[in-house]
Amino acid sequence: MTQLAHRDSNPERSFTSTAGYAGPVLADVTCPTGVVYVTVDRSAEVVTVRVLTQDGPDSPAGKAVRETTIKQNAEHLVVVVPDVPQGVGGFGNVSFTSYGGGATFIDGVRYDGPVSVVDGRVISGGGAVNMTNGVEVHITVPAGSGVRYRSENGSLYTYGPVAAIEAQTSNGSVKVEQVGRLKARASNGSVKAGTVTEWLDAETENGSVKAEDYAGSACRVRASNGSIALTVASGASGRIEARAGNGSVKLYGVRDRTDLGVDATAGNGTVRKH
Repeated sequence: MTQLAHRDSNPERSFTSTAGYAGPVLADVTCPTGVVYVTVDRSAEVVTVRVLTQDGPDSPAGKAVRETTIKQNAEHLVVVVPDVPQGVGGFGNVSFTSYGGGATFIDGVRYDGPVSVVDGRVISGGGAVNMTNGVEVHITVPAGSGVRYRSENGSLYTYGPVAAIEAQTSNGSVKVEQVGRLKARASNGSVKAGTVTEWLDAETENGSVKAEDYAGSACRVRASNGSIALTVASGASGRIEARAGNGSVKLYGVRDRTDLGVDATAGNGTVRKH
C-alpha cells in the first residue's frame, strides 16, 4: 500500500508490502539525486519504504517524491525516484534580482547570496548556490535481503547484514555496515565496508576504498585516485588484488599469510603489508 502525505507539508511517500509475500527481497533502487538508507531488521517480515524530502512541496525534490514509483512483485521490490534538476529552477514568467545577503526561497528551494530570475528561470550568480536537500529513501527489509542501487548524485548507506549489494554512483559514496557479497563502483566518492563475509569487488575513480573486516574468499579493489585500506580477518582465504593509481595501499593482517595470494601495487604511492 502506497500513501502520499498532504501537499502542504514536506512531501513524503510511504509503502508497506501487502502483496502476501513475506521474506527476503531484492531492493532495486534508482535514485539519481539523494540518499538511500537500507536497514535490515531481523524481526521484519515485509518491506517498508519511506520517500521524503526536506525541501518544500513545490520544489523539484517535492515533485520527485510525488512521482516516485514503488512496486513489489514477490521478492522483487522496485523503487524509482525521478531526477531532481540541479542549479536552475522555474518561477512563472517573471524576472527579478535579489541582492540580499541572506537566503532566498523560490518554489521551496533555498538560494544563498544574490539570485537573478530571468523569464522564469532561476540563475544562481555572484557566488550563489542552489541548495536542495534532494530526496531521501528509507527502506527496511527482512533478513537475507539484497540491494541493487543506481545513482548520479547520491549515496547509499546500509545497516545490518545485507546478503548482497550491487551499487553504482557517479557523485556519491557507498557505505556498508555488513555484507556477504559487495560490488561497488563510485566515480567521485568513496567505498567503505565494515564486515565482508564472502567477496569484495570495489572500484573508484576519485575516492578511497576501505574494508574494516574482510573475511571473504575473493577480493578485487581498485582506486584510480585514492587510497586503499584493507583489514584482513584470520578467516579470509583466496586471492586479494589491490591496485591504486595515485594513492597508497595498506593491507593489515596479511603478513606471513601463506594461505593468501596477495597482489598489491601503487603507481604513485606506497604499498604496506602488515
